[in-house]
Amino acid sequence: MHIILIIHAAIISFMVFFSVVVAQTTFRSLSKKSAGIFLRALFPRMFLYGGCLSAAASITAAVFRLPEALWISLMLCVGFGVNALIVTPIINHHRDAALAGDNRAKILFRNYHFLSVFIFVTQLFSSVYVIFTHTLWS
Repeated sequence: MHIILIIHAAIISFMVFFSVVVAQTTFRSLSKKSAGIFLRALFPRMFLYGGCLSAAASITAAVFRLPEALWISLMLCVGFGVNALIVTPIINHHRDAALAGDNRAKILFRNYHFLSVFIFVTQLFSSVYVIFTHTLWS
């Protein structure tokens, strides 16, 4: 088994675990305010973890001369960085403004949250694609 498969499986695993277990448990177990505080602390760390894994996948793909996996892994890395450093702070800003009663901020919060989720889901399916294509054609 090629190490690129293991790394992308790890990416898929942590993303699914976060979506299915962590997020659901957080909203069911904590108050809305506590869930918000917890998730604000968790998201940047989660994106950093994903960035590290996708950077490792990029390096592995470069070393083993897997150009398609390299470009996909690099795009994952960029996506995690964008989510961590750009989108999440904007989401937090608009969420605070929305909670303070700014109706425009509510719309912007939803739009940026959708963007973050879109990036996340695209990354998830991209890792699945790498695993299937590498498994089928290697």
